[in-house]
Amino acid sequence: MYSLSVILPVYNAAKYLTGMLDSLAVQTVKSEMQIILVDDGSTDGSAEICDEFASSHTDTVVIHRKNGGVSAARNAGIKEASGEYIGFVDADDTLAPDYFEKLLNAAKTNGCDMAMSGFTLVYEGDHRPVSPFEDGEIFEGKDIADKIARKMLSNGSINSVWSKIFRRSVIEENSVEFPVGIKIGEDKRFVLGFLAHCSRAVYAGNCGYFYINVVTSAMHSDNKMQELLKTDDDEINVFVSLGLDEKTVRTEKSAYLFSELADFLQRCYSDSRANAKEATKKHFSDKELMKKIDCATEYIKKNNGTIYTLLATAFAKRSVFMTLCVLWLQKKIQKGS
Repeated sequence: MYSLSVILPVYNAAKYLTGMLDSLAVQTVKSEMQIILVDDGSTDGSAEICDEFASSHTDTVVIHRKNGGVSAARNAGIKEASGEYIGFVDADDTLAPDYFEKLLNAAKTNGCDMAMSGFTLVYEGDHRPVSPFEDGEIFEGKDIADKIARKMLSNGSINSVWSKIFRRSVIEENSVEFPVGIKIGEDKRFVLGFLAHCSRAVYAGNCGYFYINVVTSAMHSDNKMQELLKTDDDEINVFVSLGLDEKTVRTEKSAYLFSELADFLQRCYSDSRANAKEATKKHFSDKELMKKIDCATEYIKKNNGTIYTLLATAFAKRSVFMTLCVLWLQKKIQKGS
């Protein structure tokens, strides 16, 4: 049995794929590692790249399947996995050579079902380390819900599966899988499902995952907020089922929606003021979304800095002009930093 199975879903990723495959090929634990490449109906040559890689790298499995989305592709990879732990990577990112060695060592040394890593956000040449916990911090019992799941309410930096490894037996024995049919938040649902059965976890530090911020992803699409809204009530029920206070969950989930909308509008403003203006009008007209975001107004003002406080006021007033002014100020501050 392998120590680790790494699952890489691939869909029309030829532009980036070689970089990730090169990262996997030089992992310091490659002799203990199974690589599972799931070609999800690619039409751009990605399938051939996967086959070529497998032909020269032992312990690599390629699954070719009809396009069904990233969740279905990952679920197919889980069925093929035989490692003690399972990890996931995305085709457009890269890894430090010892990334999985550090995660495996942390998990095994501490007898954990899950090991977590920070990551480095790479955007427009800027490298920004993200470390949500203290290095070596252990979580067990109520801490798993109170510290890990609680942080996932309003901090998207720890939602991703690519920043973690999971004990395969926990996944299989409890039928933990990715939800098929949703475009945003599938990672979060898988992690929450795993946490419901996780007895012990460790934060191994920032181990060397380089997340390349690709603006064409679903998290940056025009329908981003609508996709988040579709699963919001369901996610609230999952968080509450883990033992978190429902009022807290609703408030902090609303704060998460607020921060996602703020981030999206800032990206629009980076393109042009006109784009940001149209996007702001569109989202202000979504009564269901804004009703949820309104629940976070006082929380945002109490727990965030000046920019978010100003945005919260602008959102509450549905003031497009004020929102654009704050976005302009935010962009000016970022350029000067």
